[in-house]
Amino acid sequence: MNMTIGDVLERFIGGIRMLAVPRIEDLPYWSSPPIQFVYEETAPLLLGAYTFPGVRAPLAILRPLLVNAVYYFRNITVSADIAEFDYLNAIVNTPQFQIYKTSDNGVQLFREPIRLSNYFQQFDYRLAWQTQQDNDVLTGSIVGVLNQTAGLIGKTSVTMKIVISAQEIVDERFTRLFRDKSYPESVS
Repeated sequence: MNMTIGDVLERFIGGIRMLAVPRIEDLPYWSSPPIQFVYEETAPLLLGAYTFPGVRAPLAILRPLLVNAVYYFRNITVSADIAEFDYLNAIVNTPQFQIYKTSDNGVQLFREPIRLSNYFQQFDYRLAWQTQQDNDVLTGSIVGVLNQTAGLIGKTSVTMKIVISAQEIVDERFTRLFRDKSYPESVS
């Protein structure tokens, strides 16, 4: 028996609705194409420190966000244009990364900012959210301070880059159930 994602999400057993969220890897490609969000911020050198001031800037994506699509963050990669050893030695106030969604009046997507205490590649971070309106935009910001250490002499700025791999889910049943909060908050 072939079941769609919507069938799995809406099945009933003994009159009790079974709330099941499939693994994102099991979604058919046509209803959940991969997408990447890229955030980059540069901190200039000023008085011996590189300061990320937390100014909100849009995350770069190749195309506009779709209205009512569910975006499922899968993992996050963090790096900078300096060696990780130099980054770790330069931390004064650990940089923290946050994302905001314009459709919710700038509400934060992460419960708490992500601490950028080191670089990481494809750090498993699962988060699902849905666009609410046309021209919805994600903005991000980094707040933190790095000292200019001996290894960074001659470096006039430090640029951090954060890449978030995600799935863009457009299956109507799935997005409707997500919007109506008809399944558990945690997605596994």
